[in-house]
Amino acid sequence: MGALEATFQVLTVISSIFVRFAPWPDFQRVFRAKTTGEVQILPVVMLFTNCVVLAWYGYLSEDIFPLFVTAIMGLVTCGGFVAVFYHFTDDKRSVLRICAAAFLVIVLVCVYGAIGVAGVTGQSKSSMATAMGAISIATSIGLYGSPLATIRRIVRTKSTASMPFTLCLANFFNSVCWVVYAIIIVDVWVLLPNAFGCVLTAIQLILYVVYPTSKTTETQLGSVVIDHPGAIIEYDRQASLSIVINESSDRRGRKSSIDRKDSVDFVAIRSPVAGQSSSVTRH
Repeated sequence: MGALEATFQVLTVISSIFVRFAPWPDFQRVFRAKTTGEVQILPVVMLFTNCVVLAWYGYLSEDIFPLFVTAIMGLVTCGGFVAVFYHFTDDKRSVLRICAAAFLVIVLVCVYGAIGVAGVTGQSKSSMATAMGAISIATSIGLYGSPLATIRRIVRTKSTASMPFTLCLANFFNSVCWVVYAIIIVDVWVLLPNAFGCVLTAIQLILYVVYPTSKTTETQLGSVVIDHPGAIIEYDRQASLSIVINESSDRRGRKSSIDRKDSVDFVAIRSPVAGQSSSVTRH
């Protein structure tokens, strides 16, 4: 093994571990806020499915380290993320539909792998590795492209809050490392899916530049002053807010101090009085 190959083997391990743990910040916020908010489960389910295929490919191609080991790690971490999401989501039926579709693909892949290893299909290990490599192209494209499932919402709201930035960034660097490593070891089945991944994740990062997540919405909401005595603060039922009402010396209105807790969703403040203005001032 040459120095260049060894270097990129280490880099692929590091970047793959980063990808396996990339959803952690989003799901940590889900756990703290007790709600899923804008977090999407599809990229994590696709990562789990892709890890199953890569585990088979790593085993059949005898690429135990780094491919097989990092794939098994992904199964463990993604399984935990899915469990957390399912526990806190209000739309459990949608999660079950996505997981059921992924489970069907996983079962078919595992059945094919098992009967192939048992010699039922009459294929050699090398031939089966080629087949699994072809399957990995489809699952990898699904993985790298899954954050784009919310592209209509991104364009409509002009915000990338619904797209997992950490996972997108991790996928980009991971796919670049694997492309270089695949070229070094001359493995077309590792090269092709990650080449697609480079393109898809680059598009996602461009979207983050064009439609950056609003800092004001996510992190800078402090306190507000509402100048109408009958004003009501409405918020999405998935938001997490702490509201303290303080009497103002001015009888014309009330002062509402709103402290934002760990919330993974947007906070909307709207006036319930049609045709009347209510001013909102940030302190």
